[in-house]
Amino acid sequence: MLDALTNCDKRTILKSVSSGTYRVSSVANENFDRHSPQWIPLANLKLFWIESAPFTVLRFDEQTADDSVFDFFIHTQLEGSASIVQGQAEFTLVPGELAVVAGGTPYSIICKEKGRRFILQVPHQVFHERVLGRQMCEFGARIYTGGGLSQILIDLLASLSTEADKLSETEQYTVAESLLELIGSVFRAQNDIDGVNQGCAQAARMCRILSFLEENYSDHELTPAKVAAANAVSVRHLHNLFRQSGMTVCKWIWSRRLKSAREDLTDPFMSGKSISDIAYGKGFNDSAHFSRAFKDRFGISPSAMRNKMREQQERRAS
Repeated sequence: MLDALTNCDKRTILKSVSSGTYRVSSVANENFDRHSPQWIPLANLKLFWIESAPFTVLRFDEQTADDSVFDFFIHTQLEGSASIVQGQAEFTLVPGELAVVAGGTPYSIICKEKGRRFILQVPHQVFHERVLGRQMCEFGARIYTGGGLSQILIDLLASLSTEADKLSETEQYTVAESLLELIGSVFRAQNDIDGVNQGCAQAARMCRILSFLEENYSDHELTPAKVAAANAVSVRHLHNLFRQSGMTVCKWIWSRRLKSAREDLTDPFMSGKSISDIAYGKGFNDSAHFSRAFKDRFGISPSAMRNKMREQQERRAS
């Protein structure tokens, strides 16, 4: 892009910003002369890499009503800073920090200087189910600082900017799953810091329960009552523990079974095993129900995923 742009050029660039993945209004700040976006698909997520001169993005109520996009956007700066305002939240995002912005609520982002940033778009339903665990009805802009898990997530996003386009479709799903789990961990860790410490005993109990589930998730007769009895807690307390971690007991079991089944479907050494046998081995009693749940979770049917894996293996072998 040219270093010096006419007003017409600037309006063209800003129009492209305003009509991108969802509707916003964009305003050129002083010395605006560049906006270079790229995006990479990651299964049901999208990763945007943006390099730009100073500009402002505004999202209004009427734009939300027009496009009905309620997705969430994870922002991180590699260079420069951005002032973010949404509702009562107002903060400046700098390199080494993460911010989440809800696309379904009005906001403003002001980039006062040249910068480089990553934005990960997470569908509304996926964010609530995988990150928040449906425990919150509203979620406005928030900032996450302090290194640790946040920095690991930032480093992973940065590495994906150069490597994600080399991933196969199956590998994209694997990376997307890992990103969602890491994002959920970052948010829950921050909430633990902000909230009341529930004590080491409760944390140890949860670890013990998760270890039990990891060993027994493929048990066809596994129920919350059976999990509670095996870990000497009441069913009510078990549900409370999982509610605090952002997921129900049954959803954890189903999620783990589906993830394990996907691993088998993409394993060349399991290619001789039927999809029904794999489903049954992971605790599913109904292959049709398994196929529907698998497609709902990963956006692709078990047979289609296996076929894609075979095609990729054949291309690599040829």
